[in-house]
Order: sequence, then C-alpha cells, then structure tokens
Amino acid sequence: MTSPQSKPHWFAIPLLLLAFVLVASSSSALPTMIRLGYNNCAACHVSPQGGGLLTPYGKGVDTAQSLFREEVETAQPQLRLLYDVRAVMGATLLSSQQGSNPVAGSSLRFMLRNAVNMSSHTQFSYQAGLAAAMTGNTPTTQTTRSVDVLISKAIFEYRPKEGLALQIGRDTLPDGIGLPDPRVFMQKQHDPFGTNFPIQAKAFVWTPKFELTPYVYGPGFDETRHAARQRGGGVVGGVDVWKQRAVIGMTARTAYSPSFDRKSIGAYARLGFHKWGILEEHDVTARVVNGPLPSPADYVTGYTQLFVAPVEWFVTSLIVDDVVASGSVGKHTYRFAPTAAMRFSNNVTVVVGTRDDVIPGIAPNSRTYSVSVALKSVQ
Repeated sequence: MTSPQSKPHWFAIPLLLLAFVLVASSSSALPTMIRLGYNNCAACHVSPQGGGLLTPYGKGVDTAQSLFREEVETAQPQLRLLYDVRAVMGATLLSSQQGSNPVAGSSLRFMLRNAVNMSSHTQFSYQAGLAAAMTGNTPTTQTTRSVDVLISKAIFEYRPKEGLALQIGRDTLPDGIGLPDPRVFMQKQHDPFGTNFPIQAKAFVWTPKFELTPYVYGPGFDETRHAARQRGGGVVGGVDVWKQRAVIGMTARTAYSPSFDRKSIGAYARLGFHKWGILEEHDVTARVVNGPLPSPADYVTGYTQLFVAPVEWFVTSLIVDDVVASGSVGKHTYRFAPTAAMRFSNNVTVVVGTRDDVIPGIAPNSRTYSVSVALKSVQ
C-alpha cells in the first residue's frame, strides 16, 4: 500500500527504489566466491539457485570470511529446521547535475527465511517480510512513503540425489551469475510492470564441470497491470572451463502475455583469480506489443562487475550497467556504481557505494549515494 503526501521529482522515485533493491540485496548473494574455487551455489546455499539460507557448511564459510571471526565447529550435522531473521536498513541521497534539490530516501526490510527438511530428499522453504521506503524527506523536498508485504519465496524441493534438484513454487527466475542486480536492471528495461517472483517449476542439474537449469513459469499475481501477467519458459546453462574458477554459459527465455510477447537470449561469465574477478551478463530481448498495430522494440542490456577482495571480509566492486533500446522506446542508458562491502561478523554487513545514471536526452544525469546495514541472526 502507498500513501503519498505529495510527489517528489518525477525521476527520483524509480531510481531510489532501484537503489534500495540493489543495496539491500548486495549482502545476500556472493558469486564472487568463484575466486576461491566455488563455481556454483550448491555447496553453501540451501537452494542450488543461491541466495537465501546457508547450509551448515556455508555458515562455516560465512564465519571464516568475517573480520571478527568466531570458532567454527568441525561437526556440521544436517539440521531439520533452518532459519534466520534479517533486517536491512538503507539510506540514499539522489542529486541531479542540473541543479535540482537533492532527494533523500530511506528504507527498511525485515525478512524471515525458513527451510524445513521434510525428509532426506524433500524440503519446503520460504522467505517473507516487510519492505518500507520513504523518499524526499528533506526540508526542501516533498515526501512519499510506502509499505509492502513481500512473499518472495515459497518453494517445495525434491532432491533425489546430489547434483539434481526439482523445485516448484514462487521464486525469482534463474539467471547466469546469481546476483539480483542484473536481474532487476534488465527487467526494469523491458518488463517494468511484471513480477519479480513468478510461480515456476524448474530443475537444477550440476556437476563440478557444468550447470543446467530448465524452467517454466507463470504469473506471480502481484503484477502492477493485469495485462503484464506472463507465461513462458527458459534455460540457463554453463560450463566450467578452467579449474573451477571460470564458468561461461548462455541463457534463453520466451514469454507471452495479453499485452506483449518477448524472446530473450544472453550470455554470462563468472571468472575468479584468488583476490579479484569479473562477473558479466549480457542479454538481447525482442519485445512486440500485441494489438492492431504491433509495436516491436529491441533491448540490448549488459552488466559487468569487476571485484577485488584485498582481505576476505572486505570486497570492493565497480559495476557498469548499459542498455540500448530501439524502436518506439529508443534510448541509451549507462550506470556506473563503485561499491564496498564489509562483513564485520556473520551478524553484521555494511555496504556503501555510489551510482551515476546517464540517460542522454531523456533525463538529467544523476548520482545516488547509498549505505546499508544488514543485521541477521545466526541459527
């Protein structure tokens, strides 16, 4: 639900909301671990898709990478009930290069994540919480507030053997590099009214040398427009090409809705070299609006992250986003974002960064300063 008092600058709200998503999610998934030889997520995360709850082994790795380390237990039994509680607090300041008043924002996300091992092969997991945001809270800028209830995951999983998992339920769609940043960025370009959490059925197949995830999906029923409810399917597949530190792969997806049809193909790479690495994902999407006069548009989106970890608890990144859209929505957008993530303990992570948005000829260039603090329980 949203209760605006009045509207701030027209370009402020979407940029700030995007910043909230990126900052809040930066501490939740670490494909940068490929620099240490973890070429997939299944070793440390409950779900082979990554993100979310950690396994007992993953919690040990998480603790070992903190500034203030605790003793790690050598015995790591498989627990029947896994859970954690997490609160992420964020603050942003958006400034325009055309002299407009800066727009401040703040956010708070409270999440409960839970997984129940129903048997040695079956599991149910979910993630739910509250997300509150406020923008424009400065003496010279008007204020908008929103509070939303989020159920971002509700998954039943059957894992008949190691290296094979079948899932059905509500979740984010699989992608190539396992980070929410590029997924959010790409979706905002060619699917702004769709859901981030569609209902889906998917299979994960993995070995030390390859990964394959076919999936089909339907509406999440939280779309902002009924006509944006989609059905479709896709696949993500990659191969380890160098000593569990270099994975390259491809993605493909097709979707149909009452208002448009979309087809996408992409490529990704995860590269790690002990202290540093590169994450890349690029996507080409052809989108056609249905109607008496079909309106086609093509989108080429790219995400590149160069990361450096001088010490295990401190990771710096430079992120470059890029999108080129043709057709009736023609535009070219760049985004540059240096960030630093500091894991002080397995309870506290702090992320600071800036993001420059350049949209030539459409909106003034802007810069967003952001900081977030993630507090979580440890089972």
